[in-house]
Amino acid sequence: MKRLFFDFVAPLLVALVIFAGLFAFAFPSAVWLDQRAEAQEGEQEMLELRVESELLRADIARLQTAGEVERIAREDFNLVFPGEEAYALLPAPEGPVTVPTSWPFAVIHDQANRSTN
Repeated sequence: MKRLFFDFVAPLLVALVIFAGLFAFAFPSAVWLDQRAEAQEGEQEMLELRVESELLRADIARLQTAGEVERIAREDFNLVFPGEEAYALLPAPEGPVTVPTSWPFAVIHDQANRSTN
C-alpha cells in the first residue's frame, strides 16, 4: 500500500499542486502584466493628447488676436485694407522648349525653324 502511494499517488498530488499553483499564480500574473502594459500605453497616449490639447489652446489664443488675423488675411488670402494696393509677382517664364532633331521630331523641328524665320 505504501509502495502504491509513493509510486502513484504522491507524484499525482505533486503534479496537482504544481498545476494548481500555475493556475492560481502564473496565469493571472500574465493577464496582470498585459493589463499593466495596456495601462501604461493608455497613460502615454493621454499625456500626448494633453500636450496636443495645450498646443491647440495656445493656437486658439493666438488666433484671437487682431494681429494674427491680419497676418493670415494678408498672407493666405491676399487681402488688403481699403486704400492699400496689393501687388503680386509672377514667376519667371519658362525657357523655350527644345525639340530633338531625330525622327519623328525632325518634321516638327523643321516646321518650327521655318515659322521663326
